Amino acid sequence: MCKHANKVAGLTALRDVYHGPSWAQHRATICGGVALVMLGSMLWGVSLCAAQGTQEAPSPDPIGPPTMLSDQITRFVADSVAQTAGQPEWIVERRACEGCPPRSVGKALFQTTVVNVAYGLANLVRGQVTAKVTPKTWWANMEQGWVWDLDDFTVNQIGHPYQGNNYFNTGRANGLSFYESAAVAAFGSSTWEYFGETNHASLNDFINTTLGGIALGEMFHRTAWLVRDTHATGRGRLWSEIGAMALDPITGANRFIRGDASRVTDKPADMVPSNLAASGAVGVLWRGTQGNDFTADAQAFVEVDAVYGDPDRGHSRTPYDAFAMKLRFGGGSGLSEARVRGRLLGQPLKNGAVQFSVVQSYDFQKNDAYATGSQSFEGAFGFTQNLSSTTRFLMLGWAGLTVLGAIDSLPIGLTEVPEEEETGDAGQGVSEGPRFYDYGPGSDFGATAIFSRNNRPFATIFYEGRHLFSLDGVRANHFLQRGRVDLLLPLRGAFGVGVTGEYFDRRTFYQDAAATRVNYHYPQVRVYFTWGLS
Repeated sequence: MCKHANKVAGLTALRDVYHGPSWAQHRATICGGVALVMLGSMLWGVSLCAAQGTQEAPSPDPIGPPTMLSDQITRFVADSVAQTAGQPEWIVERRACEGCPPRSVGKALFQTTVVNVAYGLANLVRGQVTAKVTPKTWWANMEQGWVWDLDDFTVNQIGHPYQGNNYFNTGRANGLSFYESAAVAAFGSSTWEYFGETNHASLNDFINTTLGGIALGEMFHRTAWLVRDTHATGRGRLWSEIGAMALDPITGANRFIRGDASRVTDKPADMVPSNLAASGAVGVLWRGTQGNDFTADAQAFVEVDAVYGDPDRGHSRTPYDAFAMKLRFGGGSGLSEARVRGRLLGQPLKNGAVQFSVVQSYDFQKNDAYATGSQSFEGAFGFTQNLSSTTRFLMLGWAGLTVLGAIDSLPIGLTEVPEEEETGDAGQGVSEGPRFYDYGPGSDFGATAIFSRNNRPFATIFYEGRHLFSLDGVRANHFLQRGRVDLLLPLRGAFGVGVTGEYFDRRTFYQDAAATRVNYHYPQVRVYFTWGLS
């Protein structure tokens, strides 16, 4: 599947380990299914656009139809006035509420195309040869079909989901629902893959851009509404709109263009969370080596955690009315961890004693020891028990399917990533490989127990397991485990100090003749200063 020959000496002998003899059939089956889903979403969007422009024909005159054009115009105006008389302006503008954006499927699809053009022009300005698209390259991409690309791990696991977030929010900015906007994200991703660059359409990019874009898009969209103060005026209002626009540029730009950025209204009711809690931490961590020795120097990090809504309670059919988010900067990479877990459905059981939820997850972890990321859907059960008037215990367990996961991986015989040769023959923007991480579907499961006093956690126990079956890369099964214990000592007010012990374990089962097995494990300790932001 590589676009260019693998340049690392010795890797050609491992061709059968990378791709089994039946890989073509597997790829054809997978790609065909994804293509059908993509085509269905595109046709669905077009049908919505067509339906939006369809209006019910006016009822015929009981005596006879108007015979003059002027009579027809007069009757049309009279009917329109009769339909809108007494209705609030926001209803006439096709808004779901006074503070909601006007609904327009056509504008959402058009603005998604504008986003693609903007990304293409930006790549062209940067000098990337992949941005020099023509009808010939479009046809070549459609002839080729799906491939697995060779881009950098961060580009694929962060860059493409962020781009998908912009597609998703062209829908939200134009009054579309969560699921309608999800279809817009698929439309934007597929059209970019085929028409936005000369690289062949990438299956992993389509999945990461669409599913990651949905998770990041709704998270950023709701967070931006927290920043906006729609009751304010003047300079304070302007800065709140600018701050929100930094989080959700598409919705922010639309609000300035429509004049909504200065209108005084209530926020949309579904953008006001039932609860909000956040915390920040700054500290250092020490990560051990494969031999469990803590020989590495301390690495500084900054972390932000937030909980929007009430994920552990409530009957809900509103996607992401509750979600949890974690961002960590430093600790081995510029952005070392990003996690979003958004509730799609919530259902109390046993008179509210147990909470069942369907959850969408986006995960990214990258440091100097390992790199992994995934797009998943899980079912989760939560149980809450009050231990005293001030102490609370929450137990949460989950299991689900990983649609696509990525894990750093090396072929058998290599112990470290070789230095990449820079030839520059292919042109800027073309990834020549090799790519030292695997892609594939799998499953995930885990559990966490949280002890809190006065709604402040003081102890957390966390375990997570993942299985990935490699479809592209080194042919192997990867089993990942991660355990963590957090202890927090509250200080004065919202401040506290904490310590975390963490252990990461991975077992790789290669599909070679010798059934080679390799085990990797890394311990980690963190010490940090924390404060509440809620």
